Amino acid sequence: MRKYLVLFMLVIQMIVTPYGAYADKETIEVDLNLEEQDLAYTFFDLSNGEATLLQSGKGQNILIDTGSLESQEELEQRLKMYHIDFIDTVIITNQTEEYTGNLKWVINNFNVQKVIVPEIIKQQLISFHQLHDKDVIGWKKGTTTELLPFLKTEVLYVEERDILDKGALAIVFSYGKQTLLYMGIADKKVEKELVDSHQLKSTILKVADFGSEKGTTQPFLEEVDPQVAILFKKNGVPVSELVLERLQETWIDIYQTSRLGTVSIKCHNDDYEILTVRPEEEDFSFGLANNISKLFKNN
Repeated sequence: MRKYLVLFMLVIQMIVTPYGAYADKETIEVDLNLEEQDLAYTFFDLSNGEATLLQSGKGQNILIDTGSLESQEELEQRLKMYHIDFIDTVIITNQTEEYTGNLKWVINNFNVQKVIVPEIIKQQLISFHQLHDKDVIGWKKGTTTELLPFLKTEVLYVEERDILDKGALAIVFSYGKQTLLYMGIADKKVEKELVDSHQLKSTILKVADFGSEKGTTQPFLEEVDPQVAILFKKNGVPVSELVLERLQETWIDIYQTSRLGTVSIKCHNDDYEILTVRPEEEDFSFGLANNISKLFKNN
């Protein structure tokens, strides 16, 4: 499964500037230098919850999930670190608080015009988050669209059984030769259904439910066969050792945001680069970032 790879250092301009709620601190600014036909996925290292930024080379921004309310300041810091002052669309992949906690705040502060939610809980989310004045689109199983230029999106699954996870989505994003399987639910039956009914092979796997042992089974991993796995953090809930063991034994590069920081994957048509950025408090009061990049070429 392992592709040939070349390691190299990616030079990124990082400027230290104060801002907003962090005027007493300073932060790094990250410029991914996207060309017109590039796409970047950025998985934020929140202390609790999931939030993923999609950026096109033409300046469009999409946010998948918004993290837990207690991570609001962290989300604000990271969005500003990536120069984000507006968000075109927000996608919600799970109704629980770790995914929706900052939805209203994001809408109010980033001029969001469109919100995409699971159709089955659309009215519930409109009422609870007061989205009556927004363009709210409901996604069903089988929904296909092109969210950004050259980015094909298909909803593979929508949870209808479990009350807690009702509406949770499994989505596949395809950009050139790169595919991201974005799992919003960890469930062995769901994974078997997906394995039996879809071609799941993907470059990147966003692991469901913070690496819960409820999912990410060995047959599922063998079918997806990812090169990269992304795991977010849920406060007080460690990643399952069984899940980590399966990922390691399958020779997948594991990126835990709680350990490595924010992870950006910059996609070209036939290759991609990975950058990790982790602001750290230092005695001289501003953040530093450790960044290592890899270039993978599909052969």
